[in-house]
Parts: sequence; structure tokens; C-alpha cells
Amino acid sequence: MEIDKELIKQIKITPILDSLKLEDIDDDIYFSEKFKNYISNSRLGILKKDGVKVFFEGIPQVYNPSFETGSLIHQQVLQPEAFEVINTVFKPTAKAGLMADALYKSDGTVPTDDEIKSMSYVIGYYKDKLTVNRLSEFRQKAEPYWRDRFLYETNNPFKEGDKKRIYTDERNFELLTNCLKTLNEDKNIQNLLHPSGIIDIPIIGNEKTILLDIQMEVPGYEPRTYKLKAKLDNFSIDTEENTITVNDLKTTSRPAVQFDPEYFSYQREIAFYSYLLKNVASKYYNIEKPVVKGNFLVVSTIPDYNTLVYPMTPKLFKSGMQEVSYLLKCVAYFNQVKGYEF
Repeated sequence: MEIDKELIKQIKITPILDSLKLEDIDDDIYFSEKFKNYISNSRLGILKKDGVKVFFEGIPQVYNPSFETGSLIHQQVLQPEAFEVINTVFKPTAKAGLMADALYKSDGTVPTDDEIKSMSYVIGYYKDKLTVNRLSEFRQKAEPYWRDRFLYETNNPFKEGDKKRIYTDERNFELLTNCLKTLNEDKNIQNLLHPSGIIDIPIIGNEKTILLDIQMEVPGYEPRTYKLKAKLDNFSIDTEENTITVNDLKTTSRPAVQFDPEYFSYQREIAFYSYLLKNVASKYYNIEKPVVKGNFLVVSTIPDYNTLVYPMTPKLFKSGMQEVSYLLKCVAYFNQVKGYEF
């Protein structure tokens, strides 16, 4: 598709600062229909990688086993007070584990064949290729998990205020244990996650959501409002040092020393988050023109599970923010000039 690059350059972006919010929003809500039409860094990545049509239709749900590993590590590093990984009950691996979780019944009954077949379409587990043999194999994997989980929950009834229970497979649990060990032993990472001040402790946030509306003006068209959202792994606002820091926890299946943020355009993510956090620091904490820092906190999911702090450089901040600006302008261009709708 031909695009008017000169017109895109002329698009003006203006933040609507009265709309800025810093909130605690659970993942279930953050990724729900309520925020479907918000623009996130992930969605900008979809625009860059998969194109305009996929961007406006919505982010496709693709299973990737590394996502579950990363999610477990994020929960236990950033929100250990909210999540408990059960270490005595293990589900099957890969998509069979997703199926087993989705089909689990708290009353101890097992799903029917029709229920399993129906869920296979939702999860993408063989779909219309779920033969009698595959169905039997799935039951052999899932039924011990359903039994053990039911017994565990019967003997340990959930009480109000308890942590959310997370079930995983044995391999992921082993990865989690090893990664947490090296992360906890890395003093540089721990100091960034839990900074101390000279007199006052910096404001620290884990898994906080920032919402902001922006107005984009395309020459020849009426200004239009778009909604941004971001969920930051970890940030700190140091009022004593007039400094804000965004830390992003990353897992890699390679040695940590080989981490390259530019390969996946990760610099765009921290640049985007830093821009939003800078506005939060101004609105809520009266901090103007702060020093802006960013770091990737990297842990390898292969032995020796080594760790690394990879700081953002001025060059990375500049290229990241340029990409954010360009992709946002592309959204306005395709929406208003080409007629694509959310």
C-alpha cells in the first residue's frame, strides 16, 4: 500500500494532560474489551511487524511457551504479594496445559468429550484434528492434574485476601526457581527494583498502568483523539535527585550477555513508558525536567540463568521515541486518510 510519508511527517501529536491517570489495573481488565481500542506499545509493534489490517482488527492470540515463563517470573519478581505459584500440583506442558487449565472444574467433575472438543477450537489444540486417540492422550495428561488440583483446593480452601494461585508445569517451575535465584542474587538489579534515597525513599511502582489521551491533527482533517495505555514493570520517581527511572524485566533464551534491545525494538517500549512516566511525575509529584533513565533487567532462561542490567543510552531513547512518534502518526494516517477503523 502506498503511503504519503510527507503527510505523515506533518501530523501533530498533542497530549491531553487532563486525561492522564496512574492506576492499578489487573491484567484481566487491562487486556479486556474495556481497553480494546487503546494503543499500547505491543499494539504499535503489531503495526510495525504485521501491518495495518492486523493492527486495526486487534492483536492476534498466538501461543508461545516463553510467554508463560516470562509471566511467572514477572509475577514473582514484581508482585510476589499477589501471586502464589503452587509447587505441589503441576499441569501438562504447552497447549495441553492451557486446555487443562481452561477445562478444570472446581467441583471435581471432569469435562465431557464435547467440552474438550469445543475448547480445542478456542485454544487451538488440534482443532478439528482431535482424533479419538488424541482425545485419550489428552485425558491421560490432564486428569491427574484435575484430580491433584481438586484435592489441593479441597484441603486448602481459598480465603478472602489469599494470593491468587498460579499453576504451571514442572519444567516452567524449574525455570522459575533458577531464574529467581539469580535475579535475587544480582545486587544491581535488586538496587534498581528497590532503590533507596538519601533521606526519603523514592516512589516505586510495580505493574502500574498509565492512561493518556492524545490529540492527533492530520492536515486537512479534523483533530481526533486517541487513547494510550501502558503497563510498566517497575519504575521509580526520585524527588530528591529529580530523576525518573523505568526498569523493564526481560527474559531471554540466550545467554544474557547476548541481549540486544534493538533486535526487537525494545528501546521503543522504554521510550514510550518514560514519556508517560515523565508526565506522571509532573502532574502528581511536581517534578519538571527530570533526568530520565531506563534499564533492561535481563535474565536468561537457560543454564546458568545469568543476569544483566542493560541501560538505555541517549541514542536508544532517541531512536525509540522517534519510532513511537512515527507509528502513532501512522495510526492517525491510516484511520483518518485511509479509512481504517478500530
